[in-house]
Amino acid sequence: MKALLLIGGKSQRMGAEKHLLDVNGRTQYHHLYNMLTDMGLDVCVSCNVEQYRDLPESHYKLVDQYDAIGPIGGLVSAINHRPEESWLIVACDLVNVTQDTLKRLIEAADEEHDIITYQPEGSDYLETTVTIYQPTSFRVVLDAIEMGLYGLQRVLKQCKVKTVSPKDNAELKNVNTPEDLD
Repeated sequence: MKALLLIGGKSQRMGAEKHLLDVNGRTQYHHLYNMLTDMGLDVCVSCNVEQYRDLPESHYKLVDQYDAIGPIGGLVSAINHRPEESWLIVACDLVNVTQDTLKRLIEAADEEHDIITYQPEGSDYLETTVTIYQPTSFRVVLDAIEMGLYGLQRVLKQCKVKTVSPKDNAELKNVNTPEDLD
């Protein structure tokens, strides 16, 4: 399994690059990158062309093949790069994710399910950006791209999904606007 750190978004509602937000005592990018590498995961950073130039040369980077289609764009780039690997994707706007959050997801992985993800308590929706996508789900992802359907919720509905309950829904908080940081 490889980890894919998603930082390539436009961050329009935030008004600033989300991966550069200082939320946990350092930039969100460095916080999550270090967390993933400390867990022994091989981390690939999904980014746009401008970000590629600004990231440390030593970091394994993958430029999004598609522009402005959301997280599915980073995922499809990873699939095309290493189709034999399972991918744990983690979005840079998830400010409360911990190693424990990720370990519980990894420990839940099995060969019977295409996707392993969180379902927040009281929500009908599944988490799409702190999720493990196994190779058995890739055909559905690629078909969605081909049809111009970029929502990962739709992909999850077509796959065999194993859900994990978070210890606290706050673990899955994502920030899209400055107000979300409060």
